[in-house]
Amino acid sequence: MIRAWTQKLALAGAPDLRTEWVDKLSHKALVAQGAEQWTSLLGGQRVQRYAIRGKGGGPAVLLVHGLNGSSSSMAPLVRGLVPVSSRIALLDLPGHGLSPRPGSGPISVAEHAAAVMEAAEQLAQESGGKVVLVGNSMGGALSLHVARARPDLVAGVVGLNPAGADIADAAIAELPRSFPDLDAGARHMAGLLFKKTPLFFWLIGRDIARGWQRDIVQRILSDVRGGHHRALAGEGARTLAVPLYVLWGADDKLLPRASVDEFRAIPGARVEVLDDCGHMPQLEAPAVTSARVAEFVASLRV
Repeated sequence: MIRAWTQKLALAGAPDLRTEWVDKLSHKALVAQGAEQWTSLLGGQRVQRYAIRGKGGGPAVLLVHGLNGSSSSMAPLVRGLVPVSSRIALLDLPGHGLSPRPGSGPISVAEHAAAVMEAAEQLAQESGGKVVLVGNSMGGALSLHVARARPDLVAGVVGLNPAGADIADAAIAELPRSFPDLDAGARHMAGLLFKKTPLFFWLIGRDIARGWQRDIVQRILSDVRGGHHRALAGEGARTLAVPLYVLWGADDKLLPRASVDEFRAIPGARVEVLDDCGHMPQLEAPAVTSARVAEFVASLRV
């Protein structure tokens, strides 16, 4: 009751800003930090990418965001990675962030995976060695898929509440095809994504809800409802041949807590549960998450 009242109060005083505004601010911030920026074909789709030269001797890192997100949601990890990595790359998945909408219409989970695969291939070639994939939610599933398919490219994987185990049926049932009431939609998404909702979310919360009805988002959700996502990182993840670190926000309402046990069953996997945190630890607990990710990357020798 108190949380619902607090959420309503937060929204009452918040403007209805577009997520594109955040993406453009993130774009300017990355470029100001010296990031290269370009758009090119990946897996047959035009994709916006960034790359920052690191100062460390560790492997290059590719940051992969989740569904209905963008590279801006992974940008808080960049600063911590610069001292330990040789190169840090981010991308906006097809039709997400500042990447153009696919010309053929909404694309499947597998087609998103093809884009991440090619991004990893190119980063490995540019850096002259294997890369670390860091993914949140769907980005985690995509990262696990690439690592399983091409262990020759991958030094390790970090999953931040990664999908790949089954998504909670209750959560899927609670994700409608649209939110006619944007205030209610913003509150609903906040409850699924966060334990303690970051204040900035309320500025774009209505647009997050608005974006949920986009056909590219609904195509992915249809794949999830049909079980097609399991081909990316389900049972096959147990055969993962590269180091894996999973940081799991304990209060995730979108993915089931049973996922933690599934990832722990992977030989050699390191799994850490972060209390008082939800589905997006890089946004809800950025300092801790950044430090843990950087520590893992620094531990890898390739």
